[in-house]
Amino acid sequence: MNIALSTLQQRIINGFQKSFPLCSAPFQQVAGELNCDESEVTETEVINAIEELNNHNILSRLGPVFDHKKAGASTLAAIAVPEEQLDEIASIVNQFEQVNHNYAREHHYNLWFVVTAKDLVALNKALTDIDKSTGFKVLVLPMEASYHIDLSFNINFSNSDENENKLKGVNKPQSVLVESKTKPLLVDTLVKSSEKLTLAQQLSLRTILEKGLPLVAMPYHQIANQMNIEYSQVIAQISLWQQEGLIKRFGLVVKHRQLGYIANAMVVWNIADKDVDAVAGRLSKRDEISLCYRRPRRLPEWPYNLFCMIHGKSRTEVELQIKTITQELALVSTEKDVLFSYKAYKQNGARYQTVDKNIANELQKESR
Repeated sequence: MNIALSTLQQRIINGFQKSFPLCSAPFQQVAGELNCDESEVTETEVINAIEELNNHNILSRLGPVFDHKKAGASTLAAIAVPEEQLDEIASIVNQFEQVNHNYAREHHYNLWFVVTAKDLVALNKALTDIDKSTGFKVLVLPMEASYHIDLSFNINFSNSDENENKLKGVNKPQSVLVESKTKPLLVDTLVKSSEKLTLAQQLSLRTILEKGLPLVAMPYHQIANQMNIEYSQVIAQISLWQQEGLIKRFGLVVKHRQLGYIANAMVVWNIADKDVDAVAGRLSKRDEISLCYRRPRRLPEWPYNLFCMIHGKSRTEVELQIKTITQELALVSTEKDVLFSYKAYKQNGARYQTVDKNIANELQKESR
């Protein structure tokens, strides 16, 4: 898309996708980190800039990205749909709240979506229901190993007039990137002055955070008031989840297509089992690769076990990157397929609903 963004919005996007402040007034801290000799940024301006990004559908949310293996159960899935029925079937799939991403891709299996749930039982039920509702057999491809995941995207920075600041995706951060000064908090220090959250309270906080932080001056205070706890408890729990690895990153979650990354290819390879870890390790070190993971083969219809994603500004650019990678990694003779996405039906944050069975038991106890 061709959307005009202000200089401030570009700096916020480039600086706060991986680390957003955990403090009483986080937007004020963002403003302070963005201040420079040429400009004085205020807290209100930061909030308004992010609200506008939301209005333009550039942000998915401002909040956590959870590790799906620790947060619940998740899988990639696909359906082979006659082209004339694709929109209809995609709309049926979109109705399931467990589906957070849904794309059309160039392949016999042309509808690809991600399903998340609180556990494997709930996940399998959702998949069965999708199978029945669509009338098509679902190809289920759960992640077996994750080698590299980095879905943060940077944009070109322009000093020209705001109306001239048209969004263009790039692979490399520019020199104007603002690196957040936010450091991991000392959880023990915070918790000393506040009670640790119960499992039921953790579940409630998870549910709130999955929807994103409220865009108010003191978002952690608002969440705390909603839960009838102290804001320091909210911050401490988020920080603890970061340290434990449940939260992989905490910040702006952008929609890459809106940032100019309109050419997106899923490259799948049929790698010998004994070699897959080594090949994946080499792929993961490439700057072009944003995702790399292993999934099961489903013979005979699906022979591929290694997946990687490449996001670019144009199809030509991505095709050249794939060619270069294939040659430089000596994979020319390896069976592969390239699935370009051509339509996004859904792109939301994952909803897991519960953390684990222990929380469910705790909820039952607290309700007695």
